[in-house]
Amino acid sequence: MLGIVAGWFCNFGQLHLIALLAVAVVALLSGLSAKAPRWLFGASAMAVMFLAGAFAENCQSNSKQLQWSGEKLPYSAKLIEVPAVRGTNVKVLASVALRDTVVHGARGNGTVYLYFQRSVESEALSVGDSLCFRAAIAPPHNSGNPAEFDIESHYYIKGITGTAFLAPDGWKLLPKGELSFEAMALSLRDKMISNYRSAGFENEELALLSALTLGEKRDFPQELKESYSAAGASHVLALSGLHLGIFYMLIMFFIPLRGRGKLQRLLREVAVVMLLWCFAFVAGLSPSVVRAAILFTLVSLGNCLGQEASSLNSLSFAAIVMLLFSPHLLFDISFQLSFAAVFSILLLVPPMQRLLRVEEHGAVYRYLVNLFLLSVAAQVGTLPFVWYYFGVFPLYFMLTNLFVVPLAFVVMLLAVIFWIASVLSFLQDPVAWLLGKALFAVNWCVEFVAGLPGASYNLPPLGLFGAVCLTVLLVLLLWTMLKRYFRTMAVVSGCAFLLALFYLFSGDEKVAGDYLLVYNNGKNPVVHAVCSDGSGYIASTIPQIDAEYEYVTAPYINREGLKQPRWAASGYADSSFVNFDGIIAFSGMELRLVDSDLWQENIYTHPADAVLLCRGFKGGVKELLEVYPTGCLLLDGSLYKHSRKRILRECAVLGIDAVDISASGAVMIVPGSDTFDLLFVKER
Repeated sequence: MLGIVAGWFCNFGQLHLIALLAVAVVALLSGLSAKAPRWLFGASAMAVMFLAGAFAENCQSNSKQLQWSGEKLPYSAKLIEVPAVRGTNVKVLASVALRDTVVHGARGNGTVYLYFQRSVESEALSVGDSLCFRAAIAPPHNSGNPAEFDIESHYYIKGITGTAFLAPDGWKLLPKGELSFEAMALSLRDKMISNYRSAGFENEELALLSALTLGEKRDFPQELKESYSAAGASHVLALSGLHLGIFYMLIMFFIPLRGRGKLQRLLREVAVVMLLWCFAFVAGLSPSVVRAAILFTLVSLGNCLGQEASSLNSLSFAAIVMLLFSPHLLFDISFQLSFAAVFSILLLVPPMQRLLRVEEHGAVYRYLVNLFLLSVAAQVGTLPFVWYYFGVFPLYFMLTNLFVVPLAFVVMLLAVIFWIASVLSFLQDPVAWLLGKALFAVNWCVEFVAGLPGASYNLPPLGLFGAVCLTVLLVLLLWTMLKRYFRTMAVVSGCAFLLALFYLFSGDEKVAGDYLLVYNNGKNPVVHAVCSDGSGYIASTIPQIDAEYEYVTAPYINREGLKQPRWAASGYADSSFVNFDGIIAFSGMELRLVDSDLWQENIYTHPADAVLLCRGFKGGVKELLEVYPTGCLLLDGSLYKHSRKRILRECAVLGIDAVDISASGAVMIVPGSDTFDLLFVKER
């Protein structure tokens, strides 16, 4: 892991790494000699692992450095994911390559997200389909809004190199070729979801069943997903060791081979491993599923050899295998949460069980205490990651796990019976009815807990430095507690307190007073007026029912702990905020939103602190500034591409400095000053 991190941040040369790796291997072999010093083997083994991680990261980074040319060129593509309908578009992941041409210095192939205009033809696409198209592929980029999800890093980690929008007449379906192994698995998963739908499952029950048994969460309702997060039950949705462990127990129960003979034991374990990997394959081979499958494979291997495998060693082996094949997984949130939770459970639960003498009590007590210990250990291990990525801590996670985990076991049991009963139609209906009731119970419990007062607590912002410090401090504290070095605990706690004070006082200063925030939103302008007390207003040029603005405003509001802003439609006015006829007046400042050519009818000059040109703007920049003189001209992200280019050309000729929000990111305007601040460009 340290080698991968070093390779991520440092530009090592491959030849240097190969040479150092060869030296480390020679030292490792020398360390096996009886005459060698004892430290040589350990030091050289650490060096080999470090250099192997750096080399693997270097190889993967080099393969992703080239960018697409950005020109409109002919490509061929093969769909490697089940298409998903997103509003008016169809989105699908595809393996893309240039056709009959070569562009020097630019990427010629890679994995790309294709966006089709929604139609009968695009909705009929399926995984494994081949097509040709002509389009410009653009690299992924962030919008530059505060606290937004870092889509650039996410796509880079996933190996996705670009996106392309295909016109309805810009692509053609080719004859279907042979399906790849992965495409066959995804096609099978899609067919199983169709079987669920045919059995009468729909809406929230279908979404939960698909997530629990197949790892498919694309159609999971956003509101229900937020309820699972607030209730501390998000781990139930992420197909991982919990689900594979349940599946492992079920197939061990259903397999008839019960004898203790070596042959029967071998056949049983081989059958278990094959079924486990079949389940993992259909579930998409996500990092958490692969990790769990490797762990249970090692358990089965230990059973065949009559030995008990070390859980921590098995977990480490699973991590090494996965990271050598795909080192960027280390920076993937699902990988981090999965391994952190399992590592914390394996490290903390056994000593806590011994401390509480769990095995000396009855079955009910053991169940409740073990469930409590598992939940606490998982929350402790994932705390730095949850704090850094989400900034929310569920306060009632124990109450949720007390009911949801047993219900998840029931759902998995009924799902397995449902699969078996699919060949016996007379059994399928009653099993489907019971399964539907169990799914309803899971969702009801989660929504009930999420609806309790104070179900989740918004944590203060935690940067990367703070997350690393918190992780190191947790590891040190847990190590001293487990080793019972109580004197060391006092020293570590003191250092933790001093480091926390340092981080607290060295953090970014928040903006004091009122300010306007103009988000980068490609669909419509979004202006957020923030008051000093945390309250605020949202204004746009279109009605609230048509304005999709929550996804750009919610991350910042949650991170800063602001109050939910009030929608201020045209004509709204109170003592703090006015929105009238395209004029926003707030805290002694005036912002004009121009989205038509009606401004040309004005015969008087109306100076403005800032002018925002939005989608629908018509006319010339010179004439506009004669009517609305301003020192702050902003081009909204909703402007059409050709309009933006024309306006920027005019500004260049006139010598006017205009800010293109689609390129710069969100802009903060502070009343009382003559300038505007590109405050959030650094977050891109």
